[in-house]
Amino acid sequence: MVGISADRVAAQRRFVEKNGLTFPMLCDPQGEVLQAYGVRGMLGFAKRASFLIGADGKIAKIYQKVSTSKHAAQVLEDLDNL
Repeated sequence: MVGISADRVAAQRRFVEKNGLTFPMLCDPQGEVLQAYGVRGMLGFAKRASFLIGADGKIAKIYQKVSTSKHAAQVLEDLDNL
């Protein structure tokens, strides 16, 4: 798992620490990756989305509306089905 945000490093670091995240968070202040994945919203902010990428490097599933309480279980189920 990797997170990507348009925030700068200092803001990203605070977010990671505040939320106790244990996975890598990447900064995309120019919005290039956000644009490539179609999640760059108004004013350059990222729209929240998750992408399940298969071993072949192709996007297997896109989660555009995420329920935080159910998301992990859904992703694990989808991984089992790949």
